[in-house]
Amino acid sequence: MQKLVAVTVLFFSQLLSAQAPNTPSQPLPSDSVLMRRLQEQAFENWARDSGNEKKKAENAQESAAAHEFYIKAKQFVDLWTAFATELNDKKTFNAKLAKKVAKAFHDLEKSDGWPAGRAK
Repeated sequence: MQKLVAVTVLFFSQLLSAQAPNTPSQPLPSDSVLMRRLQEQAFENWARDSGNEKKKAENAQESAAAHEFYIKAKQFVDLWTAFATELNDKKTFNAKLAKKVAKAFHDLEKSDGWPAGRAK
């Protein structure tokens, strides 16, 4: 959003200066043209890079949360596979394993990556 505002301001400021009445004056000296170009470049760099460190920190936090969700999901799938295999092969219901599966599912459900709309 900040980049959009910065680019919009830069774009419209150039349009407005182009619409200014043409007054006969001397051409700008090369130093002031150079300074204007440097200021424009600095503004463009600022517009592109503002909040870059903040975005990197947010991305790192999101990737850590995604990694944690992946680990919990894998643990749940492994336990569920073991439970289903035992139920199908041995035709027995393992209550301890079922309790572990339920706990793993609830841990997965409480993690940040869970898609349900719960309030934070």
